Amino acid sequence: MEKYIISNDANCKYCYKCLRNCPVKSISFSENKSIVIDEQCIVCGTCIEICPQNAKNYKKDLDKLLLLFGNRFVVSIAPSFFAHFDNPFKVIAFLKKNGAIVNETSLGAEYVSREYEKFDKTVISTACPVVVELIEKYFPEKIDFLANVVSPAVAHAKILKKLYDFPLVFLGPCIAKKRELEGYFDVVITFEELEEVFDENFDEAFPDAPYPNMGRYYPITGGIIKNTNFQNHITIEGVENIKKFLSRLDVIDEKYFIEMSACVGGCIEGPCSRKDISLIEKKTRLLKSIKKLPKGDLTEFDIDLKRKFLSQKKEVQYSKEEIQKVLISMGKSDKSKELNCSACGYDTCQEKAIAVLEKKAEKEMCITYLIEKVSSVSNMLVEETPNLIIITHNGKIVYKNKVARLKFMSLSNVKIMELVKNINNNQIEEMEINGRRYKFLTKRFLLPENSGEVFILTDITKEIEQEEKMKMLKKQTIEKIEEVLNKQMLLAQEIASLLGESIAETKSHFVEFKKFMEE
Repeated sequence: MEKYIISNDANCKYCYKCLRNCPVKSISFSENKSIVIDEQCIVCGTCIEICPQNAKNYKKDLDKLLLLFGNRFVVSIAPSFFAHFDNPFKVIAFLKKNGAIVNETSLGAEYVSREYEKFDKTVISTACPVVVELIEKYFPEKIDFLANVVSPAVAHAKILKKLYDFPLVFLGPCIAKKRELEGYFDVVITFEELEEVFDENFDEAFPDAPYPNMGRYYPITGGIIKNTNFQNHITIEGVENIKKFLSRLDVIDEKYFIEMSACVGGCIEGPCSRKDISLIEKKTRLLKSIKKLPKGDLTEFDIDLKRKFLSQKKEVQYSKEEIQKVLISMGKSDKSKELNCSACGYDTCQEKAIAVLEKKAEKEMCITYLIEKVSSVSNMLVEETPNLIIITHNGKIVYKNKVARLKFMSLSNVKIMELVKNINNNQIEEMEINGRRYKFLTKRFLLPENSGEVFILTDITKEIEQEEKMKMLKKQTIEKIEEVLNKQMLLAQEIASLLGESIAETKSHFVEFKKFMEE
């Protein structure tokens, strides 16, 4: 069941663009529906951004926020907040006017950074929920590399619960936070959602204390590293890059801090962040806001920041025989036919076959399978049609269907070519074949790019013979009627003379009857 990424079935055109770009292939196509498989999804939002039909969207919670307006509540604003809005300080004033206490998530980031520094081994940052889900679901063997520390948002929720007894709201650029922060915040909304109700008619206002300091750099590339004192560090951004990195990550002697972000450019490039301004503009806005914001000293809060990570990988094993059976059913009877073209969305034909077994995909998603299927049906129709079909190229016959082969069995291709080369389109042509005369309704047309000419001959000999028989029968019938009428006329004249009546009226009736029969 879809919970965070929602599919609009009416809009989906089966272009498979979402599947081709989904880093974990958590999209299912079946029975004319495209749905996101929630338990496999890492909520990166790629399918929403990439869909040309707007067939994907995410769960919205703005209505829950609006219910809080007019009462006291607390809003945790992600540090990328200052890169997204044109007037972020007016947005803060708008929230405060509607009853909010506004605090920065960056405060939680500072506590998380201190925990990172305690590690004496290579660790991966856990601020990005997409990264955490990716490792738990698809690289569980790398879980030990994850720093067993909560994200800045979770840390901030723990701090806010120490300070306030009001509903908590998280505001950020990330859809994955909606899943990660369940149980920590009462409402999780994105910048996009807030923009729907934001009113700029306010003066500027600052967030409420306590204030963070360096944690405000978290949403830009290298921002987490800037908060720690690791000598050896590396930044990996983008889910595909992270997958490649993890597939080759092994135990190393040196101690490294690995900053990971699902979004290239950091959180300021989150799926629900502005797409109309550049990365440079966003970074510039953030740095200007940091200079303007009050700086604080880290207040001590007694909060537990530890977190455990568990494998969520669910993998069903299929035998080689089962996979091979699906491949054969798609026309891939040997390795040479496994093109691995990725047109269906899967990287290899083997992956596609497994998806079919998992009921995530349909065989018809394979473009080469569809082409072969359509071609085979077309070939069957051409071969089995009762019409004679002949294809020529450069004055030579290159194909005859079954009926044409039988009809022209005793004729050479040269003789057949002589018979058809002068026929006209949509005409009735008469031909002598094996001493018998046939009449054909003909069609001829050129194939694209001068690749040949097609002649279609529909045998209408029987129909014409039947029509001629009917004409003869009608003629004989009319002649017989006329003979009977003449006899009746003579009889009528005799009777009329005996009775002394006029024959004129009777004659006119017989003439009308004869005319009717002729028509």
